[in-house]
Amino acid sequence: MKILLPLTLLATTLLAVDFPCCSAPLRFSEEANFITVLDGQTPVLRYVRGEILPQGAPEKMRRSTYVHPTYSIDGVPLTDDGPQDHYHHRGLSWMWSKVTFNGTTRNLWSLVDIHQHYRSHSTSVESDGKAVLAVENFWQEDSSGREVIREKVVITVHPLEVIGRFIDLEITLSAIDTPVNLRVSDTGYGGFTLRFAPRRDTSIVTSKGVIQKDADRYRIAWADLSGRFQSNDTWDGIAILENRSNPHFPNGWTLRFYGLLNPALGSTLPEGYTIEVGKPLTLKYRLFVHKGKTDDITLFRLFNAYNRKD
Repeated sequence: MKILLPLTLLATTLLAVDFPCCSAPLRFSEEANFITVLDGQTPVLRYVRGEILPQGAPEKMRRSTYVHPTYSIDGVPLTDDGPQDHYHHRGLSWMWSKVTFNGTTRNLWSLVDIHQHYRSHSTSVESDGKAVLAVENFWQEDSSGREVIREKVVITVHPLEVIGRFIDLEITLSAIDTPVNLRVSDTGYGGFTLRFAPRRDTSIVTSKGVIQKDADRYRIAWADLSGRFQSNDTWDGIAILENRSNPHFPNGWTLRFYGLLNPALGSTLPEGYTIEVGKPLTLKYRLFVHKGKTDDITLFRLFNAYNRKD
């Protein structure tokens, strides 16, 4: 039986820490390369629309169209972009190791022969206080300049609540003129990916319980990574809740204690997922940004609340 409780009831059962309540009006700030969502003066997230090269990375690692940083409730960056151990990792992103079209396979995960590029965006603040960023992008083969996928991303940032902040992402991928097959790496990396900033005392909780070591193709509904970021003694974390409407739910996840949560669409089937022309793929996820450590009961309730309409 599903546990379905209103979010207002959760406030008495969640994290035993103090939260600011409630949110200042959400707003947008735009620069040449970035679009930032702010809660008053505190940043919530920054969308990268420019072509960015992380410090020390080779030129082929120049990238665009992802979210970094995603910030804690107090404005501490919780994500990493282009760390030296994985230059291709890029904050919160969606990328596959094997992108095949017309018999040719490219590697979007590692930025080999194919890249995502920004085209346009719109912003709005709704009457209920949510900030909505809608972005149009495209996937382009480097050598030919051919566009193979149209990408639409809608990011909805909710006002801060007593329990934390919710951020919803809806990603729609449309094949332009030929079917495009998405597959993960041999290990299982691929798809929606959250790379965390350096931290201490990492904890990973999943819908199957707490894990103590890295996991590959781990079929779960949600996962949370928490830790002590920068020099803080307090805990912060982010959970990813997968929507039941995603194909092959629950997908296999790649989980890493160096700091990675990755619900990998295509990881449970050797043939991956093929986007047919005229049949777009839509993926939905919710982030739960919180202070303190959380637990499986809390996250099950939040997962069910997120999926109650499904």
